[in-house]
Amino acid sequence: MRYQRRASLLQGLVEDVGVVLAGRGGARMLRILNIRLSRCTVPSQLMRVPLPPLVTPRVLGVDDFTLYGDTCGILLVDATTRLPLTLWEGRATE
Repeated sequence: MRYQRRASLLQGLVEDVGVVLAGRGGARMLRILNIRLSRCTVPSQLMRVPLPPLVTPRVLGVDDFTLYGDTCGILLVDATTRLPLTLWEGRATE
């Protein structure tokens, strides 16, 4: 951003709120804290935050699902952190 000027403490706050709430919710929360940003600014700042390093899960959870009878998928979850890892379309067993 060409004209963007924020202190590092404020930038950290915007990033933290973006991680937790994103979009309109993040903009509303920042407005309560008297920080005026648009709802588009919070997700754009969120896209700048680096992803955490990938670690190999120790326990892998697998769940298959069907939506509306014709859309199927397989969800892989790290069972210790309960965070989703990937989503595969279809029911292929490979």
